[in-house]
This record gives sequence, C-alpha cells and structure tokens, in this order.
Amino acid sequence: MFDFRKNADYIEQKRRFDAYYNDRLLPILRQSEKARLLYLAAFGILVLLMAFFYPAILHSIWVSGFGKTNASIGIYLSLSCLVVMAFVGPIYTYKKKVKPKIMPDFADFYGSFSYEYENKIADHYLMSSDLFAEYNENIGDDYFSGSYENVKMTVAEEKLRFVKNDFRGNKINKKVFTGVCVLLEMNKNFTGRTVVLQDRGILNSFYKIKGLQNVKLEDSLFEKYFEVYADNQIEARYLLTTGFMERIIKLRDLYEGKSIQFCFQNNTLLLAVPTKQNMFEANSFFRSNINKKKIDRVFDQFYTIFSIIKLLKLNQRIGM
Repeated sequence: MFDFRKNADYIEQKRRFDAYYNDRLLPILRQSEKARLLYLAAFGILVLLMAFFYPAILHSIWVSGFGKTNASIGIYLSLSCLVVMAFVGPIYTYKKKVKPKIMPDFADFYGSFSYEYENKIADHYLMSSDLFAEYNENIGDDYFSGSYENVKMTVAEEKLRFVKNDFRGNKINKKVFTGVCVLLEMNKNFTGRTVVLQDRGILNSFYKIKGLQNVKLEDSLFEKYFEVYADNQIEARYLLTTGFMERIIKLRDLYEGKSIQFCFQNNTLLLAVPTKQNMFEANSFFRSNINKKKIDRVFDQFYTIFSIIKLLKLNQRIGM
C-alpha cells in the first residue's frame, strides 16, 4: 500500500508544519481549550438537571393520570426530544463558535483560505457533474475556499442523501455520497463536459449518461480503473493526456484505491473523494484540544487534499 508519509515532500512539509503549529496554532488551541471547558461545564450542569427533573416530570404526569391516556405517548416523546436537544445544544454551539476560529489558520499553512461552517458546493454544480446518483438532501460541513500554488480551489465536506417516504409513510434515508468534494480551476480552456467514473466491469455496457458518449483511451491501466464519458471525444483526449492519466492513477494510490471520480466542466475540475472519516476535526468537545495526534491527523488530511494540485500539476501552465 502506498504510504505518502514516507515521501520527501511530506517529510519537509511536516517539519515546517510542526514549527507553524508551535508558533501560530498552539496559542489558538489553548484559547479554544478554555472555551471548551466552559461549554463542558454547562453540559455537565444540564446532565445533572435532566437526571433529576426528567424522571420527576414523567412520574408526576403518570401519577396525575394523564400519563395513562393515548396522548401520553406524544408527551413522552416531546419531553425526550427536549432532553436530547438540551444535551446537544452545548456541543453544537461550541463547535459552531470555536471551529471557525481554528480552521482558517490550519488552511492558511498552505495558502490564503476562508472557512465557513456548514456550507456546501452549489447543488446545481454537483448534479450537473453526473458524479452522483439522484439526491434531494445535501448536508454541508467544513468548507474552504481560496488559492493554493496560484490555483483557485474549494474544498467541501458533503453528505448527499435521497430521502423519501415508502407506501406506509415511513421515511427512507438512502446515503448517496459521504466525503470530500474538491473544485479546482483548470489550466486548460475547454467548453464541453468530460466525466470520469469508476469502472463498473460488465455493467459499463448498460450505463449511459444523457448527452455523453463513451470514450475509449489507449492507457490500459487507466481503462482498467476508470470509464470515461464526454460530449466531445477530441476534447476529452485533450484533457486526458498520457501524463494526466498517470497522475490520476497516482492520486488514486494516494487515496488507497478509494473510488475517486471526477468531472471537467466550465473550465474547472470537480473531484469526489468518498471517505468514512469525519474530516478536519481539529477540536473536540470531550477531549482536550491540546492533542498533537489529532492535529497531525488533520495535517495528513490537508496534505492529501492539497497534494492534488501538485500531483496533477494544475499549478503549471503546461500541456498536462
């Protein structure tokens, strides 16, 4: 398995990041630790209050006789929802207030970035890419936009779902995609759309994308991993040069063979990288923020994302 931590570029960047951490990030994390302890204390007080009042309220409802009626189920459920909201409140508020103070400084190690909590890439762009199955719910988390190596980029955690009710009225929640979407400015001009999906084996014969044709390429290894669709075969080959395809395979190795898919459109490249990890979690509610292992894990996540620029040579005005 490819281990990116052993390459010289990673080792050098990690050395510089450790100095950056001590200089710039550690003071911010110490401040956030003070805030965490305050929110944690509020959480503890709520737990104690709920541990006393919740059973007492339920008991009083039951003793009054109202708890034995059909309406009691709704009351019990409502009370339970209020308890859950009371517990979640301090955690959510802490994360929403503290995280935006930490994450921009993490990303600024690589360039100039703004950070927004719970933002997302526009649905019309994701839907038009044909990288995802049909969805009707998009939940954003961490969202970065800025420039690295003179390449404009957006990095967004996305959770895409298709939610519907079955014939009994029960809600069905189908996961479509969970991971990171990376939107990059290209160093080539093009007008069409080229979609590169994971190879589906014999199912490729049955898979169609409206308005696009299947494109066959000469690189047998790339063909083994990916299936290409485009509205302009000449433009697809202009974009997917031999060198670019080799770098995409290396990128696939960097993400340990995960099912990366991507789309060229509107002079941009959109990559969808599925992952089960909760990315970019530099701070925690129940554990100290002065935790170098957690910080190093976030650094590794950032490194793999920003490596896309160099690996695909999008920072160079060359023939890709």
